[in-house]
Amino acid sequence: MSPYPMDPTDATGPMRLVLCAFPSDPVAARTSRAAIIGHLAACAQRFPIHSTYWWEGTVEEASEVLVVFKTSPKRVGALFQFLATHHPYKVPEILELDVPRVHEGYLRYLSETIDAHAPPPPLGGGRRPRRRGSPRARGARRPGRTRGPRRPR
Repeated sequence: MSPYPMDPTDATGPMRLVLCAFPSDPVAARTSRAAIIGHLAACAQRFPIHSTYWWEGTVEEASEVLVVFKTSPKRVGALFQFLATHHPYKVPEILELDVPRVHEGYLRYLSETIDAHAPPPPLGGGRRPRRRGSPRARGARRPGRTRGPRRPR
């Protein structure tokens, strides 16, 4: 079993960004391309960065390349494992960011690129249906949630 959770409990968006810093552009390009070919991400963007960090008791500075992978929630665990095993650093920086809202056209592209046979992802973030009936009086409380009787399985 992977030490990386497939879907954190508080992540709700239909898309994830995975950030990973690499020591050079050729290493970042090679790893990004392999992740894309393996359908672990639909896109990978590389940015040159300058990092300052603690390493083995001293403050270090280095030029690195940050890669932003765009992927779906179900591919995050596999992408984390891939990056951890193919990364040259002893302790690679691999981070996941939840993306709660995505343009529906881009989300469709992401889904079709990563897994063409998967059903389309839920869009979410759309308009909520309007409440029927008269509006509540100012200061009125919402009624509590109720549950029906348990049904036998």
